[in-house]
Amino acid sequence: MKRFITVILTLALASVGGAQEDPNSPTSTIGPLRSGSAMTFCLDQQNPIWKFEQDLAVAVARSLGRKAEFYVHRTPLPDLDTAPQPLDRTELMRLFAHRCDIYPGLVGSTTPAFDYPADEQMYATRPYLKVSYLFVSHDPKVANLAQLPKTMPISMERNGLPAYFMYATRRDQFTDRPVETAARLVDDLKTGKARVGMTFASQLYPRVPDLKKVGLSAQPVVGLPNMTWYIIYGLRRDRPSLRTQVDGAITRLIQRGEVQKLLVKYGLNRPGVAVAGVSDARPQSESFKDN
Repeated sequence: MKRFITVILTLALASVGGAQEDPNSPTSTIGPLRSGSAMTFCLDQQNPIWKFEQDLAVAVARSLGRKAEFYVHRTPLPDLDTAPQPLDRTELMRLFAHRCDIYPGLVGSTTPAFDYPADEQMYATRPYLKVSYLFVSHDPKVANLAQLPKTMPISMERNGLPAYFMYATRRDQFTDRPVETAARLVDDLKTGKARVGMTFASQLYPRVPDLKKVGLSAQPVVGLPNMTWYIIYGLRRDRPSLRTQVDGAITRLIQRGEVQKLLVKYGLNRPGVAVAGVSDARPQSESFKDN
């Protein structure tokens, strides 16, 4: 279970290349520290809330008296049934070495039971959002798992965390309707092909701005563990001072209400999405002492 975060992020934790790498090679996972007034953020446009992430990055950089620049790491998926490209540990390290200072929008655990992605090679900032899995329904009589009849198929992303826990804890208590991608799941709920389903809040709201218009309700999943996750920035481990600066900027933006304003701007101030509290902190890694 400790490494199950790989299911959510599709982060195949591949081994990092050898220590004798040429830092000037674009395929190396090491490289010189960048300097200058700009901060470069990797932008993942396969993340449905990437526009929120882009605006928040601009605000973080501005709070530090710097300019935000962006490297588009991944472009939007071509269709509903194409799965996101995996981001493995080696690729993440290459991005930090050659392309960007900070990777926004990474999902991190709210408990020490799960590690952050690539935590032996990556620093995680303090969280700025808490995002939950949602129980989404067309049926007002079935608004949560406790009300789900065994005969009503529930749609879940085949390799997602809700499916894992449902199969592990409720195998004989439900009828499943698996799909391959979150985009397909949300579209099936939107069009009524699926009556009920469970999906991550940040996957749902950008694709269905008005739930009532299509006859849907959504509430955070109750009755399964680890249904709420932090959203964090990742950066390379040899930049502790930068992490301290970014942590401070995030805290100030939360205190000023600027993160909340961005949630409102993008229609994300809904059940299952919340600004992280000022006192929220990343859990200590179980596999690496994170000072």
